[in-house]
Amino acid sequence: MKMNISKILLLAVLSTIIVIVGCTKPLPIGGDYEIRVLANPEIWEQTEPLIREIFEKIEPTPQPEKLFTIIKQEPKDYQRYKNLLFLSTLDATDELSNAINSNLSEAALDRVKQGDYIFTQQQVWAQDQKIVFLVASDVQTLIDYIHQNRQMLFDQFEDYWREFHRNILFSAKEKIDIEKHLLRTYGWMIRLPMDYSMEKQSAGDRFVMFHRTLPLRWISVFWKNASDPNVITKEWCIAKRDQIGSSQYEGDSVEQKWEEVRTEEVEFCGRHALLLKGLWKNDEKDAGGPFRMYCFFDTDTERIYFIDMHMFAPDLKKSKIHYLRQMDIIARTFKTNLEVKPEDL
Repeated sequence: MKMNISKILLLAVLSTIIVIVGCTKPLPIGGDYEIRVLANPEIWEQTEPLIREIFEKIEPTPQPEKLFTIIKQEPKDYQRYKNLLFLSTLDATDELSNAINSNLSEAALDRVKQGDYIFTQQQVWAQDQKIVFLVASDVQTLIDYIHQNRQMLFDQFEDYWREFHRNILFSAKEKIDIEKHLLRTYGWMIRLPMDYSMEKQSAGDRFVMFHRTLPLRWISVFWKNASDPNVITKEWCIAKRDQIGSSQYEGDSVEQKWEEVRTEEVEFCGRHALLLKGLWKNDEKDAGGPFRMYCFFDTDTERIYFIDMHMFAPDLKKSKIHYLRQMDIIARTFKTNLEVKPEDL
């Protein structure tokens, strides 16, 4: 069936970027974890495995959940989807690729020929929309570029997802009074959305816990004075979490029989951190679920901090990763009183 090019792409080019002519911006459709891909069959056949490998990363919660879901989109009725990824090559002669390429300015085409293959835009056809165009000279060049820039490409949609949900979390009034209290009393803070409550705090135990319901989730911060960051290992962090689980979580422990704890060395608020991902259990309550925990050494305060996030949602077979990622956004607002003062909040 012959495509109507005017319905495939309604783009106009300004300089080296791709923009839409028009001003009406309806709400987007589709999940914000879905990425709709438009590409001709030949290009898609050769790039699909790599695209899925990059974006459909699996996180056990304990059910396997994808960070993003890739959906091959037909070139019609796609404009309102929230996340769009266009793939094309300059040597392609099919109608869809030509429609994509014809919307590149001469300057943009020159950039492609010089090795600049990515063009991005936001809120073109819908509010809160993210669009990425990948255009290379030929398929092999496109594949090589995708492979060599896999993290950058993932971050295009991941960073936008985080920004969108950060705005949701903190769009309403946050609990500034608690944040000031944390700075004055304990020397650190995290931004606390209005729907989170402080459940427990103890200066003696160096432990503070917040919670939210529907579904049940907790964010805890605990710390110890230290001068040697080399003590931070996977085994040491698991042991520390088990200690906290026993004393503060009513007998929780790290479950390692069914799912091994995974670790990553990551950047956390300007600090080197060890991120633990695993499952917790409570045998007495017959309960359990996923957890994430950052462990890092803060040089200026000479403390080792642990920021633990866990949830209990046995009836939620999918989307637990959504809530874990939202808690991660909150955790990454961490600051010490050397970085911000109560009066600055």
